[in-house]
This record gives sequence, C-alpha cells and structure tokens, in this order.
Amino acid sequence: MRFAGIALALAAAASAQVSVPLLGWLPQGTEIRPIHGLPGGAVLAPALNVGHRLANIAVSPSENYVLATDAQSGVPLLIQPGVSLTTLAAPAKPDRIVTSPRGSSAALYYSANGLLEIVSGLPASPSFRSIGVGAVSAIAVSDDGQSLAAASSAGVYEWGPDGAALQLYSGSDAGALAFFSNSANLAIATATQILSVTGAGPAVLYQGSLQPAGLGISFDNRKIVLADHDGTVYSIDAQTGAPSTLNCGCTPGGVFPMGGAVFRLTATDVGPVKLADAQHNAIFAIPRPGPAVRRLVAHPAQTPVNLPTLTINLSPMPGPTGFLEQPALTVTASSPAPVEIDGTVTLTFTSQYGQTDTSIQFSNASTTANFTIPAGSAQANFSGAPNITFSTGSIAGVIQLAANVTAPQTVSPAALETIVTTPTVPFISSVQLEQTPGGITIVVVGYSSSVDVSSGTFNFSITSNATLSTNDITVSVSPEFEVYFATSALATGSQFTLSVPFAISGNPTDITGVTVTMINSKGESSPVSSQ
Repeated sequence: MRFAGIALALAAAASAQVSVPLLGWLPQGTEIRPIHGLPGGAVLAPALNVGHRLANIAVSPSENYVLATDAQSGVPLLIQPGVSLTTLAAPAKPDRIVTSPRGSSAALYYSANGLLEIVSGLPASPSFRSIGVGAVSAIAVSDDGQSLAAASSAGVYEWGPDGAALQLYSGSDAGALAFFSNSANLAIATATQILSVTGAGPAVLYQGSLQPAGLGISFDNRKIVLADHDGTVYSIDAQTGAPSTLNCGCTPGGVFPMGGAVFRLTATDVGPVKLADAQHNAIFAIPRPGPAVRRLVAHPAQTPVNLPTLTINLSPMPGPTGFLEQPALTVTASSPAPVEIDGTVTLTFTSQYGQTDTSIQFSNASTTANFTIPAGSAQANFSGAPNITFSTGSIAGVIQLAANVTAPQTVSPAALETIVTTPTVPFISSVQLEQTPGGITIVVVGYSSSVDVSSGTFNFSITSNATLSTNDITVSVSPEFEVYFATSALATGSQFTLSVPFAISGNPTDITGVTVTMINSKGESSPVSSQ
C-alpha cells in the first residue's frame, strides 16, 4: 500500500509531555514502589496504593504491568499502575509467578498439584491454558506463551503448544532458565555451565563453577546475565560466549529484567537495590534508607596524639562527562591509626543552575556516611564494607566530599575531594515508537545537564511501498521543558521522558522507525534510533 501524499504532523505543540522517567517497579513487602530515573541516578518513590496487600509479586520486564496475588485471599491480580486493576481468571494461591522475557506472557505455578497456568496476551487480552509439570525448581515461559520450560531432579523439559514434553537437559543441577526475547530458544544455567538451546540442540556458552541465583537475557538477545549466590554477576555474549564478571556486593535474589540490558538483582526489603547493566558492564545501586548502624565505642581519656592524615579515594574516577556515574568512595589514613578513629563523610552539591538533584546521594539514601578505622589499620570501613558508592546525578555543578573525624576528640585535618561536572549537549538513553489510533507517539528518555531543552528533530523511516511528505520534523519543546525544570524538587535532576504525538493521514504502521536528535543551549545530541 502506498500513502497518498502522507502528511505527518505534530497534533499540537502543547500536546508534547515531559515527565520523570520510570525505570520500573520494585516489590517491597506487600507493596510496589515506582523506581524513577536511569540506572546511575535512580530513586525510589513512595509505594503505590492499589487497594490490596500483595504477595508473589512479579513485574513485567516492559514495566507496563505487575502480576501479584492478594495477600489474604491468594486471588491473582493484574495491576496496570495508573490504568486499572483486574482479577485474573486463574486459580487462587499460586506458589510462584514468572513473566516472559518482554512480559507478554506469564506462568503461575501451583505446587500442590504440579500445575502451571500460562497467561498469554498480557496485559491487554489475557488468555489461559494449563500444563501439568509436577514438582519443579525453575520455570520459564516464552513471549508468545507457546513454549514452557521447567527444571526438576529429572532434568529440564520443554512443553510446546501441543502440551507434549521434550527433554532438553538430563542433569539434575539446572538452577535457572530463561527464554530469549520473542523466541523459543532457551538458556539453561547449571552448576557447571551455561547452555543455549536452539532448534539445532544445546550448545555450551560458558563453563565454570556456578551457583545460579537467577538468569536473564537482554531485550536484543545479545547478553545472558547470570547472578551467583555469592554475588558474582556474569555477563555472557550470546554469540561468542565471551564472559565478563562483576561483583554486586550483594546477595542476589534473582535476575529480574527491567528492559533493555538492565536487571534487578536484589529481592530483600533492606539495603540498596542493586542493578546490573549488561550493556555498560556496570553495577548500580538505588539508595534505600535503613536504620543507621553505628557501633558505639567508649574512647578513654588519652594523651593527645597526632592522628594520621585522611585521604578520600574514588574508584573509578568519574569519566569525561561525569553524569549518572556511581564511584566507590574509600577513606584511608596516611599510616595505621594509633587509636580507633570514627568519622563521617559529608556530600554537598552546588548546582550551576539552581535546580536540585536529590539523586546525588550515597547508597544509604543520605548525604552523610559514617566510617570507622580500627586501631592499627589504615583502611576505613562503612558498616563493615570497604567503600560506599554515591551518584553524580545529571545536573552540572560541584560535588564536594569531606571526611572528618568525630572521635576521639583529637582533631585530624578534614580530607576533601571535589568533582566538577560541566554542562553538555543532551544525552538520549532510549527512543521508542508507539502506535496509537490515528497516529504514533515518540517517547524519548534522557537527560540535559544544562537543565534546558529547546527542540527535537525526528527523522522517520517508512516501508518500501510507502511515501512520506517529509521525513524530518523539528518540534519546539522549550515551553514544556521550562515548566518541567521549574519544578521545585526534581528528585531525578535533569532526567526526562518526552512524549510527542504525531497525527498521520494514511496507515501509521507504515512508519517503521524514527531517529531522534535533541537540542539544548550547549548544542545537538548524538542521534539515537528507536529499538
């Protein structure tokens, strides 16, 4: 079909909307909490009131819904935050709920009868089918809901649309499973290897000693992420098997996809929320306040001593732009301390533009962090940890870190470290093209460290049998961003989600993609295309 002189135009300049980015939803106790921002500068928002106390919470990797059960009745619930809450037509009290790689399907497991209820067409049009699988330890379901895999002491089996079981792996040590995005291909993590199972059969991608806590695959199917119970996180190239490893400094509760190549690792309700970013091979922390832990020590009266000089070290140092990074801060003494030293590191941020950025904080959700240097040691610890991380935020300005001794009362000079971030052109994290009735909406997520955005340029691509009156449209968004950045307390600094609707005469599905460039007072961003 050819467009008859397609006219692609912005519906109305005022219809563009700017909002805080939503990274995902965090299960916490019987509630769910929004996570706002991008991985390097995300913050937790207050819990959402859904009218139910929740259990067995599973979040769609596309972050467009949450599955859970009512904590009292066990009735399965489909929650679309800000849209609706409905009761699913599935048996009550499942023991476990898992979602597919992109969340278009899910599986509810009932251990009492070894039944799996597969829900397809999520979230708009749920449909159901049941498969008996017996006692299983790990479960995965494909995006189309046609393939189901489960691990047990008898091995790993897959059930197709006809309900027939096929053994994929005969060992009893499979600890985690994950389907590839929009595919029937499967990844299996065992105690000794990571396998990729395709129509050609299983292939070994990685071999080693493993303790799988969870397994996930990036949306583009390029990265397989495995978290070990000991905190080691493996990122495996799905084509070559090349591995990279990180330590999350946590006890992983699983690998929970959050879109793209970002995965949540922690499942407890205390301590920072740890994320793995497989694309950038980085671990990030989302601060979560908790009880202050401070060991009280009686320091007897002493003859005044000269305390060693303190030094603040950052590893790694912030990169060229310095934004949305999380360096680890350590405090060391110039020589072993003659007495135990207690101290505090204080973080202050002075914005170049006046706006706040409350994401600039330590991983304990505070701008102060206590440390102790034991007598005879030169290395400080933060509640037992050798370092503490902090976010550098997304607004240009000056971050200053000051380490001071609080006890004994003998004074040591304060240690200072300063980080200066300068304004840059906008940064685009992602672009999405969404089909809407009679048109499309382009959703751009990013940040502008100069706290202004004037316009965006949208270059559209189309099918080969279509024509377009113009491929490039520049949209002024300065008024919308002025209002947005004037908000008195932007928790996520200059991070934004921009939604721009376009009305189309013709068939909107003939628009296949878009490349976006954003402009601020410092210049033009790098172009980023929709995925």
